[in-house]
Amino acid sequence: MRLLSERDIERLIDPAAAIAASAEAYRRQAAGEMPAPGRLDVLRTDPKGGALVLAGHSFDHRFVVKTNIHAYADAATDAAKPARTASSGLVLWDGVACVPLAHMATSSFNDHRTAAGFAAAAQMLVPPAPHTLAVFGAGKIAPATVLYLATVRRFARVVLVGRNVERARGLAAQLAARPELDGIDITVETDAATAATEADVIATVTTAETPIFPGDAVRSGTVVILGGGNRPTHREVDDGFMRRARVFVDHFDGATTRAGDLALTLASGVLRPEQIFGEIGAVLASGEVPPMPPGLDITVFKSIGIAAQDVITAGMVYDRAVREGVGLEFDMRDGSVVPVAATAPATPGPAS
Repeated sequence: MRLLSERDIERLIDPAAAIAASAEAYRRQAAGEMPAPGRLDVLRTDPKGGALVLAGHSFDHRFVVKTNIHAYADAATDAAKPARTASSGLVLWDGVACVPLAHMATSSFNDHRTAAGFAAAAQMLVPPAPHTLAVFGAGKIAPATVLYLATVRRFARVVLVGRNVERARGLAAQLAARPELDGIDITVETDAATAATEADVIATVTTAETPIFPGDAVRSGTVVILGGGNRPTHREVDDGFMRRARVFVDHFDGATTRAGDLALTLASGVLRPEQIFGEIGAVLASGEVPPMPPGLDITVFKSIGIAAQDVITAGMVYDRAVREGVGLEFDMRDGSVVPVAATAPATPGPAS
């Protein structure tokens, strides 16, 4: 079994290949080529925390089982603002030989995979040459969100909005030092309505449970990627916003039942079923975005993350690790751990 660390993952994931992997995952999902994944969501209250286990495969010989763990270490002493810690690991299996191919540390993998999904959708939904990207949320996934969206669209300006202003300023400085973002004006905005009004593209990556900006502040024609609010009672946008939205999703059943922005507004009648134009994979497969119908003026991509992304991205990472001799090989029979060698000349390669 190949052991791949967080450092290995950063070395092995190429943004362009990760975006191609998510696009392939979306297309296969929309085409019905991905079986329904297994999902086990376990929460606890004392101490506060939980585990999310996802399992999936793609009708081939590889299976993925991923476990995300989170905890709030100081919830008992500071219930208003408990600090969240999280970690994640993934096992890629050969489902025919019934042997594990790799164990991957997936904290950064999750960021790459999720942001790559945002970018795959943005390639279809965002018009060329947008000026301003506003990112709501300055946490763990925010850097990847900016970097991946800037890979597929060249923004003149990026505006960061975070509950913790100092954290947002630190992120802005971190991003400004990235050579991939050279020439982009990266700033912090403390007023949510101003950021929403100025943006051509909005990406939300928050843990908010209630709307984070006034929907009427969003200009006509804006593309909004909703990446948080992935519990049935959590929301990032308000009713007025959803009434204006033409919606695309990564997974129809999951997004309409597990994401509060859709589930709550569908139940209340605010969001009409005909406003949901289906899965982004169908758009990627056809190469055409359906026209905006009368009465709607905002485009939304709702991402909950799908197992197909994990399966295809993990396969891509593993195959490249084997080619380039990255990681350690662990023998489950005798416990030995040995270095590995490259099996072929190093090439980035497309998603497997």
